[in-house]
Amino acid sequence: MPKNEANVGSALYKITDLKAAKKILMLIDGYRILNIEDFAWADNEVKEGKMGKRFSQDWKEIREVMLKFAREAGTQRHLLNLAALQQILLQFGLVISAITTLLTTMSMVAFLFHFEWAKMIPEILTYALIPLIIGIVIMVAGPPLIARKITSELEKFYQKRKDFVNMADALLKNAAQKIIYSIIQEIKNGNLEVKKKKEYELGLFNADYKG
Repeated sequence: MPKNEANVGSALYKITDLKAAKKILMLIDGYRILNIEDFAWADNEVKEGKMGKRFSQDWKEIREVMLKFAREAGTQRHLLNLAALQQILLQFGLVISAITTLLTTMSMVAFLFHFEWAKMIPEILTYALIPLIIGIVIMVAGPPLIARKITSELEKFYQKRKDFVNMADALLKNAAQKIIYSIIQEIKNGNLEVKKKKEYELGLFNADYKG
C-alpha cells in the first residue's frame, strides 16, 4: 500500500461501478472517525470485481486494518447511544417548535376572530408554559452538551491509542485518496458514466482529501 502522495497517484484502480466505489469510499472514510459498521457487503462488491483487480489486492490490508479499528473502538460503543440520544433530542426540539407555533397561531386566530373558545387560550398556555420552557431548554442545551461529551470521549480514545490510530488513519486516508483519484481518472477516461450532477458528490466525513 503506497504511503506518500506521489505513490497515491500511481497504480490507480480500474473501477467499473461508480456507485460501489462511492459506497466503499464512504465506508473507509467513516472508519477514520470511528463510524464503525459491518462491511460484508463491501467484500461482495470487491469480489465481483467492481473496484478492479488491484483494489481487491489492497482490500485485504484495508479490511484487516478496519477490523482492528473496529475491535479497538469496541470500547466506545456507548458513543453510538449518545449520538442516537442527540438525534432524539433534535427531533424532540422540532416537535416542541411545532407545538409552540401551533399554540401561537391558535391564540392569534382565536382573538382575531373572537371565537368563543378564545377565553380558554390563557388557561391552555398556563398549563403548557412550563413543559414548553423545559422542552426548549432541553432542545437548546441538550445536543451541544452531548456533542461535547462525544468529542471528549473520542479525544481520550485517540490519546490512549495514539500510535495505532495514527497508523490506521494514515492507511485508510491513503486508501480513500486512491479511490478518489481513481474515480476522477476513470470518469476522464470515459469508463465511468455520470448521468446526474449529484453523482459527483461524495458526502465524506473528512475534508482532508485532494481531487
